Amino acid sequence: MNKFVITGGGGLLGSAFHDVLAGVDLTRLHRDQLQTETEEALIETIRFLQPSIVINCAAATNVEGAEQNPEEDSAANARLPGALARACKETDALLVHFSSTGCYGDWKAEPYVEADEMHPTTVHHCNKLDGEAAIVQSGCRHIIVRTGWLYGGAPALAKNFVWKRLLEARDKTEMTSDASQRGNPTYVEDVARQVMKIIDSGVNGIFNVVANGVVSRFEYVAAIVEASGLACKVRPGPAFARLAKVSPNEGAVNARLQALGIDIMPAWNESLTTYVHTLLQSHAWKTVSVHEAERISE
Repeated sequence: MNKFVITGGGGLLGSAFHDVLAGVDLTRLHRDQLQTETEEALIETIRFLQPSIVINCAAATNVEGAEQNPEEDSAANARLPGALARACKETDALLVHFSSTGCYGDWKAEPYVEADEMHPTTVHHCNKLDGEAAIVQSGCRHIIVRTGWLYGGAPALAKNFVWKRLLEARDKTEMTSDASQRGNPTYVEDVARQVMKIIDSGVNGIFNVVANGVVSRFEYVAAIVEASGLACKVRPGPAFARLAKVSPNEGAVNARLQALGIDIMPAWNESLTTYVHTLLQSHAWKTVSVHEAERISE
């Protein structure tokens, strides 16, 4: 039986693996065990645990903050993956690491495929690409997952985009959303299931793992509100000002998964509709006050 180590288990991606890894031999490494200042200690921990598979869900996700604090972003998104890769190479463990479709950059109108060149436009995505390079250069067995526009998890998660849009729509008659930026709204639990499918298939390398279908941020938000049945009109709006020059096209297609016949990712709106209905049936939705809704949706 495979022995798993997971990092970043309390975040959006990490929590999605709780169900798919139920009943397996699993060790979670906490934040204080992942500091790059203690790289040798981290490698020694992996040596001691002797896992078959390391799933690295630990990451810095503040794209705007990375422009102002690139070192902190680099520590999590470039140096940590490199340290884990060296440990996995030494112990012959498979490393599963999560990157971003934003790394492709802004040079193509169509969805990106794995063979496309990488021209990241932000500090964050440059660091993510450095993390990919460190893994490849280590020579360890690896699965690098490029994904994006992730949603899911509990309402209390700080970056629960869908929950925040529901709260906003509940207390407004009209809202706007960026009609210029495009991507694949992707449910984290679908990603976890797809990753396990890749592992079970015995293939390695780099994979796009996104829901099928590229839409604008406006279409994404409109679908959230439509699924909720709330009486709020969503209208297309301009791009919002950002410090990070995020590519307007973060859309991708799962070309390698499709070529291998192992793409199980659904259409972008299927899981979204189900997830919205789950949130509307939750205790959190039924009990959140108007004051709290206004605070959370800010």
